[in-house]
Amino acid sequence: MLNGMESTFIIFGIILLSSGLLLWKTNAARNRIARQDPIRDLARERDQKAQSPEAYIHDMEVRLFDYGREVEGRVETTLTLLDRLIMDAESEVTRLEDLLSVSRVSSTSEPVNQERLRQLIAAGLTDEEISRCLRCNIETVQTARLGNGPGREAA
Repeated sequence: MLNGMESTFIIFGIILLSSGLLLWKTNAARNRIARQDPIRDLARERDQKAQSPEAYIHDMEVRLFDYGREVEGRVETTLTLLDRLIMDAESEVTRLEDLLSVSRVSSTSEPVNQERLRQLIAAGLTDEEISRCLRCNIETVQTARLGNGPGREAA
């Protein structure tokens, strides 16, 4: 049938053919691996997850949490401001009550009480306010204010 040389060529051909087939398959696998881009694959996977309903719900939860924190901060700021305004109003009420009591005490006596006049000047009231509180004329207040200079306090 086949002589020795022909069978050698056939075996040699089969070996060449099988090795070529193996080289072709490994080269194809190597090219397929080289063409893969992990960054692009991750981006594609991320996009698929971002379009899912779970991702939408998660985004909404994050937005609600951020909005809640923002509103809470605004409320805290407003409450702090209101507390400060209440404290200022209470101190002003106290000051006005003191002035009213001084005014009532000084209105009962006829002559102008010089001590009360000095207290009202030290409190920073204007001449008109002091004259109304003590029910005296503005000239008396102005005279007392000029008399409270640095030379008078030392005496």
